[in-house]
Amino acid sequence: MAEQEIPLTLLVIAQSARMLAKMGVDAGFAVVAVDCYADVDTRHLAVETFKIASLSLVEVRPALDALQSRHGLTHVVYGSGFEDYLETLGYLQQSWVVLGNAVEVFRQFQDKRAFFAQLAALFIHHPQTIFTPPSNKEGQWLRKPFSGAGGVGIRWHDPHDAADADKFYWQRFVRGEALSMLFLAAAGRVEIVGYNRQWTRFVDDEKQSFLFAGIASHVNVSDDHRRLLYEWLTKLARVYPLRGLGSLDFMLAAGCCYVLEINPRIPASAQLYGKQVFRRHLQACLGVMTDDAIEAEPAAYQVIYARQSLRVPEVVDWPDWALDRPDGGAIIGMGQPICSIIAAGKSPDQAAECLSARLQIIENILNIGF
Repeated sequence: MAEQEIPLTLLVIAQSARMLAKMGVDAGFAVVAVDCYADVDTRHLAVETFKIASLSLVEVRPALDALQSRHGLTHVVYGSGFEDYLETLGYLQQSWVVLGNAVEVFRQFQDKRAFFAQLAALFIHHPQTIFTPPSNKEGQWLRKPFSGAGGVGIRWHDPHDAADADKFYWQRFVRGEALSMLFLAAAGRVEIVGYNRQWTRFVDDEKQSFLFAGIASHVNVSDDHRRLLYEWLTKLARVYPLRGLGSLDFMLAAGCCYVLEINPRIPASAQLYGKQVFRRHLQACLGVMTDDAIEAEPAAYQVIYARQSLRVPEVVDWPDWALDRPDGGAIIGMGQPICSIIAAGKSPDQAAECLSARLQIIENILNIGF
């Protein structure tokens, strides 16, 4: 990557931009952040943080205009949350150099009929997927929104619920291990960065049981499955013009892999793979795939949700590994994220044990129960 092509200060924007801000700063960049939380650590990391109510264009446009003028910004890196705001992503492309996938790629993946037809044409295994409510009684079905992230909107199919077939599709539930594959893509080439285990958390009722809660790196995936997943991703990269970091979500059940979706933007797992991964993303977005190694020890990340409404203490001595920290005195509603935690270890088991211990520490600090 020609260093002069990337300015020293970048705009990072997402529903929560803390992860992007941290990755950018760790890679040697200054960042200006726009997001919906303006958490304590985001404000500490960024040159300036601009809080918005949502990623809608009416909210984002004035923020970007002000920041672009104030900081002379030209390049932007975006994260999660744009799945429901493609108009905003399209606006970014008009005025900024976007270091990520184009809005057209998002639209391709949100066209679920075409995507699952493409999987079938490429002989890529996936759960049975239909676009009208299932009429048979065999097995369990999930109702999923065409757009969205983090499991928001996924529900168990209830034949008594009215559902708009223009907004949802139905997928047969596969009981197994929920995994993801972090990858880099550029000019039709792909590189697998790592394999991860994902989990969800019960928040307020069974309707929220598929909400993303955490992810752990360095999961054990057999050589045969690695080869198969690489083959599948290579096929997909020939169809979809992917660039930069992304993730492929899949289920591993009864010795078989089933592709669920592709997330064409920097996923939560990227923060588990060290300081090199952000710069590799930028390079890939410029069409360059390098041989620079991405090395990191096993790590795990978890979002902590409120099981009931609570007030954050006015003064909290947050540990360094507590992330997305709210302001003292903030009111957190039931089911909303309080903060997140991260841990690493010499093995996946050690990282998991450390994460569990840190969850207990946060519980004690905030005097809350989970």
